[in-house]
Amino acid sequence: MTNKEISVSQQTIPKYQQKKDKSYRFLTAAVLAFFTGLVLCVAYYSYTLINIFQLSKFFVGFTVVGFLIPLKYYQKWFHFIKYETIIFNIIGIGPFLTGLFLFINFTFSSNPFTHQYKIEKLYFEGEQDYKSIGVVLEENMFSKERKIVELIRVSPNEVFSKQFLKVTIAEGLFGYQVIKEKELVN
Repeated sequence: MTNKEISVSQQTIPKYQQKKDKSYRFLTAAVLAFFTGLVLCVAYYSYTLINIFQLSKFFVGFTVVGFLIPLKYYQKWFHFIKYETIIFNIIGIGPFLTGLFLFINFTFSSNPFTHQYKIEKLYFEGEQDYKSIGVVLEENMFSKERKIVELIRVSPNEVFSKQFLKVTIAEGLFGYQVIKEKELVN
């Protein structure tokens, strides 16, 4: 082998270049989306008249939406492997879209209805350190909606001095009712 052949053969061999891994950036975005979605869910779940089972159905549904995107697109766009795609959908897409759903439903609500209900009885629930006050309204209205009849940041003296509970309920953008206002009045 001559010197010329070595130089030709060295020129034809491409140098190995390591492919840059960009998945950390998107997994970081998934973790941020998780905490954003979690905060939105905690903040707006208490104002939306749905139960925890319905909320979990939304979470699963929005997570499945992320799985409908084929794996080859995740690999092409984000350089994900299969397991990173699963993590990205479960901790990123699902909670974020669920929180966004609750936020949009609450923010864009219409047809508010305000009514004052007479408080007929009071009851106390909970343990020694954490007690909540519940009210029984006239004609047992909203007895199945604990989000309305349970009063948390209210002293018992304030409840005894008031006779009515004023409730404003609106229809959310996606059809789920939201509590816009709840206060004790004379």
